[in-house]
Amino acid sequence: MALARRSFLLSALALTAAAATGCGWHLRGHVTLPFNTLYVNMPVNNKVGADIRRMIAASTNVKIVMEAEGAEAILELLSSGRHREVVSLNMEGEAREYELTLNMTFRLVNPDGEEFFPPTTFTASRNMYYNDDEYLSRNAEENVLYNEMQQDLIAQLLSRLTTVQAISHEY
Repeated sequence: MALARRSFLLSALALTAAAATGCGWHLRGHVTLPFNTLYVNMPVNNKVGADIRRMIAASTNVKIVMEAEGAEAILELLSSGRHREVVSLNMEGEAREYELTLNMTFRLVNPDGEEFFPPTTFTASRNMYYNDDEYLSRNAEENVLYNEMQQDLIAQLLSRLTTVQAISHEY
């Protein structure tokens, strides 16, 4: 009986592994981008810029440079916006649930201005439930959710960077 159970578990494990690799899922790891140096056109003290620099330095072959002249590619944050919308109301007409949305538009160009990818908007949203008893913690929860969305958008950006094709100058 133990042998049958062990065979079943091994078969289930093998099937799970095959399904996970077949769907395109893979562990996050080191990725190779079609350029070796990148300038992130955002202030050094900007949290978004710092998070992008850290994630790219940690998980890609790219070296972050501090001047656009020494870069093969330039990443620009064109716009960013936070939005809060009321989703539901209680019986007294007070907000009970909000939808928080974060949008960031990026583009990637080479030093000549040719686009690796055109302005692309990444969007994330989360629902936040509001309770009058927890009034003081609402801002803290909102900030935590926005930070979480920002990390998701940076991960989406990194995923998009892996699909970039090198610009060919051959005619």
